[in-house]
Amino acid sequence: KTFSSIDNLNIIGLSRWLNRCSLESSLLKDKKHFQLPNPINTKLFKRLDKIKARELWNIPQNKKIILCGSLNINDKFKGFAELIASIDKISTEDVEIVVFGSSNPIKALDLKIKAHYVGKLSDEISMATLYSLADLTLVPSLSENLSNVIMESLSCETPVVGFDVGGNSDLIEHKKTGYLVKSINSTDLARGIDWVLQSPDYINISKNARQKILDEFDFSIVAKKYVSLYRDLLKIN
Repeated sequence: KTFSSIDNLNIIGLSRWLNRCSLESSLLKDKKHFQLPNPINTKLFKRLDKIKARELWNIPQNKKIILCGSLNINDKFKGFAELIASIDKISTEDVEIVVFGSSNPIKALDLKIKAHYVGKLSDEISMATLYSLADLTLVPSLSENLSNVIMESLSCETPVVGFDVGGNSDLIEHKKTGYLVKSINSTDLARGIDWVLQSPDYINISKNARQKILDEFDFSIVAKKYVSLYRDLLKIN
């Protein structure tokens, strides 16, 4: 009753997916909708020296590194079951995985590759060093809106592999900034991991990832869009 009585209510969705959900809802379907993302500080989240970043975290220099984050590795929506199964299917050799946001599990994950657990991080500079030491970031979540991890990783020039759920397609351009897995299964996820790690065009993919964020998600870009929207709604010249 309250929402239906507000004529000038405007809805901003952070992703195309969330905007569609809102447009289809009984509560908000008749309201004006706009899509504007959360912004990111690209001066903070940027590529740092990979060798030094690996030295900082004591990560081998001669390995391919997959980065993955989760506050709770037992949360089924984080897709760790799919992650574990996919790791067993990758063909790339000399691969190790770094998991942030979680300490060593009581029961070790049954992985065929070595796992490094760095725990929960509280500052963005540490996160930038983690993204920079990785060769790819794996986001196997089964549901997402507009993932900060994906955005931050791409901003640090680290390609991302993730499922085509929620707002992931707003960030991951298939085979351009990473690999967007259309079906939720471990075989396709493994195929995406191998494609990125073995790509002869890896350097350009990394550059595309950074450019995607600079063009669409940088603070200055998003702020201008918000200012423009407010001016239009308030009829300010």
